[in-house]
Amino acid sequence: MEVNFPNLINTAFRTRDSEDTTRGRNAIILSQNSGPNHNEQGFLSSNFPRSTRKLFITSDGEEFDEGTLRMWRDEGFEVRYFGLLEDEDDDAADNRKEREEEAYRNTLAGLKDVANLGPCETYGIIAFGRAAGICLEYFHHMENNPEFKLACLVAYYPTRIPDPRAVFPGGLRVVVHLTGDEIGVVSHSQIVGIQGKRKVVRRSVERGGAVTGASVNIGRSGRPAYPCYWYAAEPGFAEGDLDEYDKVAAEVAWSRSLDLVRTAFRMDVDLEGVVEKNLEGKFFTRDLAQTMSTYTTHKSPHTTYFPTLSGGIGSQELQQFYADYFLSTNPESTKLTLISRTIGADRVVDELHVSFKHTQPMPWILPGVPPTDKRVEVAIVSIVTLRGGKLYHEHVYWDQASVLMQVGLLDPKLIPQKAKDKGVKKLPVVGRQGARRLIRGFEDDEVDDGEADNEMLPGWYDDDEGDEADDGGKVEDESKVGSKMKGENGERDGEKDKDKDSGDVEKGKDGVKG
Repeated sequence: MEVNFPNLINTAFRTRDSEDTTRGRNAIILSQNSGPNHNEQGFLSSNFPRSTRKLFITSDGEEFDEGTLRMWRDEGFEVRYFGLLEDEDDDAADNRKEREEEAYRNTLAGLKDVANLGPCETYGIIAFGRAAGICLEYFHHMENNPEFKLACLVAYYPTRIPDPRAVFPGGLRVVVHLTGDEIGVVSHSQIVGIQGKRKVVRRSVERGGAVTGASVNIGRSGRPAYPCYWYAAEPGFAEGDLDEYDKVAAEVAWSRSLDLVRTAFRMDVDLEGVVEKNLEGKFFTRDLAQTMSTYTTHKSPHTTYFPTLSGGIGSQELQQFYADYFLSTNPESTKLTLISRTIGADRVVDELHVSFKHTQPMPWILPGVPPTDKRVEVAIVSIVTLRGGKLYHEHVYWDQASVLMQVGLLDPKLIPQKAKDKGVKKLPVVGRQGARRLIRGFEDDEVDDGEADNEMLPGWYDDDEGDEADDGGKVEDESKVGSKMKGENGERDGEKDKDKDSGDVEKGKDGVKG
């Protein structure tokens, strides 16, 4: 077989001639797609013309939670709702239910036309309750998605699921959020390879763990061929207008659903930019307007610094908190070093090393404590959740005992008498060593294996001390094992540091002074 490429190109570009201004355009297209990202999943997302991604949300009945619809719209989707409508004919329940489902399946069959899709465009479905079960069963058959126009299907607490041993055809991305101890499983009898009568059987939902959001096994089928998660909640947990709404379960399921939908639509979303702008406004420029511009206005945002329960709920409280208790209270010596960053579908988790000299009141971390002139190093974890590209809430954690120890407000040797009577000799807290570990790492270059800091664990160094005794070395009194919590340069944490800074903080990682 011979292929005449010039003629092939002339066919594709019918007006191509010596006067044609598009001469060579095919070569330009090829060159534009030959860069290092030409095979990446979203390489067309920034410069290829696309209409708004289309999502259909469906549930039982004519009305649905407006908050859920708005959340998906805020993420950049064109959202339409349709419901599984009740048949009001006075007929036997089974017949009425079958007519309802048949009418609903006809609606599903016409969605690709309703979506008015262009070339290469797809749509997605977010389904709830009984409607979710029908969607799962319907689209489990390839003939119901022959052009692969349906890219993703999210099912919340369906009443039934298709055979968990069989994948969804055509690369359809699916995630199922389950509740309860049992689920209906659709199966068909097989007669000499011919699919027989359909039936729905009840199967147990076996959780991989007791925590909400755990992956599951379905009866004897084991782990499903498509993602299924179980939540310790009631059906309706993801709908904010219902009494069954469960905030924790809803947010875990939302993150998974959003990740699946974005992946299916090949959406590249920059979450880091707004988080960086927020950090810059809080610690470096100390600009209230810049800081507040990073928070969502569609929902009530909140920030909580959990060790001191400081922060704010809602835009007004947040503005007051940052203006009066945060932006102007951080000393010039404040320095942040980003140790790690983990990015999910709707959140950014930062692990930070923070150091400062306590030369002025800092109500967000040491409320009610006058300046101690002590230097503090602490590891901080910040978990930022975003909605519609803006901060929705931020949860911040650190070891407050370590901070109090470093400023001289906590002495690990001062033990309550009841604890002393039970044999406690020292509080199990550390000062700046924990934070310094983030900077210096966890491996010892002088030995093959790293050495864990387990001096607090009774018996951890017993073998080492036995070796010293065999060599004629002195064995310390057993009561002193685990009690030597020396800081760097032989200084005990909590003792006066005389403003010494950690030199390797300056050179260990790229940090920026506030």
